[in-house]
Amino acid sequence: MKQYFINSEKPPLVVESTGENISELMEHITTNNRYQKEILSKGAVLFRGFPIHTPAEFEKIAATIDADLKNDYLGTSPRNQVPGTNFVFTASELPPFYPIMQHCEMSFLQHPPRKLFFYCHVEPKLGGETPLCDFRKVYEQLDKKILSDFETKGVITVRNYSAINHKPFLNLFELKKWNEMFLTNDKKVVEQKCIENGIEYEWHSNDRLKLLNRTEAVKAHPITGEKAWFNHAQVFHLSASAYEYQHIHAYQKRLETFFYKLFSAFAVQAKKLTAAADAQSMNMFFGDGSAIPDSYIKHIEEVIWGNLSIFKWQKGDVLAIDNYSTSHGRLPFKGEREILVSWSA
Repeated sequence: MKQYFINSEKPPLVVESTGENISELMEHITTNNRYQKEILSKGAVLFRGFPIHTPAEFEKIAATIDADLKNDYLGTSPRNQVPGTNFVFTASELPPFYPIMQHCEMSFLQHPPRKLFFYCHVEPKLGGETPLCDFRKVYEQLDKKILSDFETKGVITVRNYSAINHKPFLNLFELKKWNEMFLTNDKKVVEQKCIENGIEYEWHSNDRLKLLNRTEAVKAHPITGEKAWFNHAQVFHLSASAYEYQHIHAYQKRLETFFYKLFSAFAVQAKKLTAAADAQSMNMFFGDGSAIPDSYIKHIEEVIWGNLSIFKWQKGDVLAIDNYSTSHGRLPFKGEREILVSWSA
């Protein structure tokens, strides 16, 4: 096996096969603690060129790296469990044009995943990369006043879910229904899951559900103690998508991205005029309930994009990420793409 970086010391570190099969890779991971250390220090390791052809084989690799895989999902991206596996899901069912901004998985929960694993089952032909970012560097490079405000106040994550029988209409920001989120129609079960995960809940008219998570904006790594930016402000804040598409268009330079750059800016302004800040499908506030300025989100995204590591997927790739230090996202794409995910906690 050989090791190298694709993007000059930025994650991921690539471990490429020189002819080893899956069994040999699993044995090497089991008997060699080096890869755990590399994931911890580098933030992510990409296993490339190994004969990994099925979701079940991916699941075996992920379980070899971390046996404590989970299948309880309380995030926002639509996902489906892959048949024939216990812990493998589609990474996202969001439409191809929809940007997924950089984030540490489920950062708004009390106990977010420890590691994330992605598997490229069908490689995209145009776009569809899963960029990474070292959020330790983001923490170090943020404007001191902005960082101080976040560290002092913390953040509130707000998510609003529609009723079971609600039919969405022209709302690109709308989340799935609460029964799809919690996999139950029983409100008591929903409430119990919220209590278990430290989520505040409010039932509103027409069976709508509001969820609030109060967390710190920065988290110290449970093993290394290193501090990292660790919240969804650059994802859920109402202005985030418009700023993100400015960067996406500057990178992809396609007619479609130019259109969505303009459309997202218009959509954000329209949402501000048609719904209260805490009634949006998703939004972020400081921990004291005050608004996070748009200029703060713009700055955060600039720092993130300045540290972004973008690489092309290849079929069979398995990416292991330290979720406490390194973020991931998704760029828009055209054509087929199938990336699967698993996680540990």
